[in-house]
Amino acid sequence: MYTEVLGHYQVELSARQIIDHGGWAAFATIHEVPDEDACDAHRAIFPTQQVVDETVFESEEAAIAGARRVALAFLRSGNLHA
Repeated sequence: MYTEVLGHYQVELSARQIIDHGGWAAFATIHEVPDEDACDAHRAIFPTQQVVDETVFESEEAAIAGARRVALAFLRSGNLHA
């Protein structure tokens, strides 16, 4: 799993190998990171899910890159309500 913080968001990217043929599927989760003074836990605004449906990547690295593209597009869209 790969994690990065982008502004007020923590993005978790992962890949899972597909047993049937060895390809990789891409997954992402996005959490809102509360301000330092807030007591709230990280709130998932984009729960863990496969993000590039029906796409099989040739490597784990390619799947992570695909998940990152989708996560960044989601953040840019402004559609950040859970």
